[in-house]
Amino acid sequence: MGSMRRILGLLKPYKHLVVLGFVFQTIVILSRLAQPLVTRMLVNDVIIKGEHSLLLYLCLALLGLTVVRAVSGYLRVLMMEKSSQSVAYDLRTGLFRHLQTLSFSFYDQNRVGEIMSRMTGDLEGVRDYLAGGLITFYEQALTFFGALIFMFTLSWQAALTILSTLPLIAVIAFRFRKRIRPVFREVREQSAELNTRVQENLAGIHVVKAFVREGYEQQRFTEENQKLLAMHLKVTDTWAVYVPIMQGLSEICTPLVLATGAVLMAMGHMDLGTLVGVTGYIWMLTQPMRMLSQLINGITRAVTSAEKIFYYMDLGPRIKDDEAPVQVHNRTGRVEFDQVSFQYDQQPVLQDISFVAEPGQTIGIMGATGAGKTSLVRLLSRSYEATRGRVLVDGVDVRKQPLKDLRAHIGQVPQESFLFSESLFENIRFGKPDAPMDAVAAAARGAQAEAFIEEMPKKYETVVGERGVGLSGGQKQRTAIARALLIDPNILVLDDATSAVDMQTEYLIQQHLEQSVKGKTTFIIAHRISSVKNADLILVLNQGRIVERGTHQELLAKKGEYHQMWQDQLTSILGEGGVA
Repeated sequence: MGSMRRILGLLKPYKHLVVLGFVFQTIVILSRLAQPLVTRMLVNDVIIKGEHSLLLYLCLALLGLTVVRAVSGYLRVLMMEKSSQSVAYDLRTGLFRHLQTLSFSFYDQNRVGEIMSRMTGDLEGVRDYLAGGLITFYEQALTFFGALIFMFTLSWQAALTILSTLPLIAVIAFRFRKRIRPVFREVREQSAELNTRVQENLAGIHVVKAFVREGYEQQRFTEENQKLLAMHLKVTDTWAVYVPIMQGLSEICTPLVLATGAVLMAMGHMDLGTLVGVTGYIWMLTQPMRMLSQLINGITRAVTSAEKIFYYMDLGPRIKDDEAPVQVHNRTGRVEFDQVSFQYDQQPVLQDISFVAEPGQTIGIMGATGAGKTSLVRLLSRSYEATRGRVLVDGVDVRKQPLKDLRAHIGQVPQESFLFSESLFENIRFGKPDAPMDAVAAAARGAQAEAFIEEMPKKYETVVGERGVGLSGGQKQRTAIARALLIDPNILVLDDATSAVDMQTEYLIQQHLEQSVKGKTTFIIAHRISSVKNADLILVLNQGRIVERGTHQELLAKKGEYHQMWQDQLTSILGEGGVA
């Protein structure tokens, strides 16, 4: 009931449309309820009594009721569709806006395919109910009780005959709802799983083809699809058991009422016109009974879908602004880690990290895969929250700073350079959408991206494919570097930003970056020592701890892990004989 109340609450901004929709539907139902009364007059007054002068008026009345019903039905559909589509728009917009506020950990724990399933299939399930299911429930309820009242006025015996079947139908309907709801939940979960499988396959189609795994992926898809088929068949089996019983009981009402009417006519307690009128109400009374299974089905679908959507909507961001945020007015780029520890899902990632990066300094971060390098720089922008200790930017704990303001002053080039399906021009100025062409070109030059962009058919207006398809790994990285440089941040984070370029291009990028990053505090995560050897401070991480720190020359003199990495890289370049 809580989910249903929230679904109905979505209609509040459009209550005028909903009210009109229900008014028009009421007119439809009243015109339908009036029809058997006109038919009764046709039989009693025209056919039996011979008052043929009434024939034209009664036929016009029937025609008028049909026209009124058709026009009102059209207007009802129009009102409910407008309101439901508006709710879908609001819900879709609100859900998307809410997803933008959720923390990185949410996306670590929820797959894109599942999220897309909520925003499409589940959202459409709620919209369908608001457009048709809700008004259908009202229609069937009002039709049933209205027909029952009219039937009582015509023949209370016939009305009681139909009512005698209701308790059994109600019991069966209750059991049907109890059985069908968990099955629908399983269907929605499996549908999300199947969507995830498709999304992941299409996103990684190049890997699938490269390793000739099409058959394997088809098999996995078939397995998930078969699971979904089995669940849909389970729904069908449940329907097959309960729906015919409910429909059968409702259809028994017709012969029962006719038999009752025949007995009453034989006893002289009912005339033929009344029996015809009663017969007209039988359908109106039994139709809601036959529709009961579909109504339960529609409500269950809507509630199941709404629960998934509201689950996301109710999730708040784990990382959010402090209640009394501190605005930093003097941004210099000074960074301090004060005994910082971080763990993810109870797994220690960083332990007792302490260092200071003065404004304009370059900090190199080295270490094996999984040492915690990326996690360390992500704490700067509060992508994740330190478990213990403090991360200070410009002298203020990042937890006290407004998130948007903090992140606006940190330029980031992540490990995987993500580009949007837009032009190179729009991708570079993504963080500064009002940047002019000359500023975009200057950022591209600083990232050594201008040369390959100028060779493109449409230069900066060249549209890249989804996720940057159409560009090489190095071109994507250079575009991402240009995007970070354009916002002119106080702090620049380069997370293995030149791993996909050759050493010559890396050297050229470094030469240009020396000018571009002047005055900026720069963090460089790299596996190549050539990327960090000119840094003011190099941190060597091992299992989440700083095991060595110093300049390039100081670390070589220590003959520790850094020296070993230097030796290994020289060996890979020059061979065994090239190492002294």
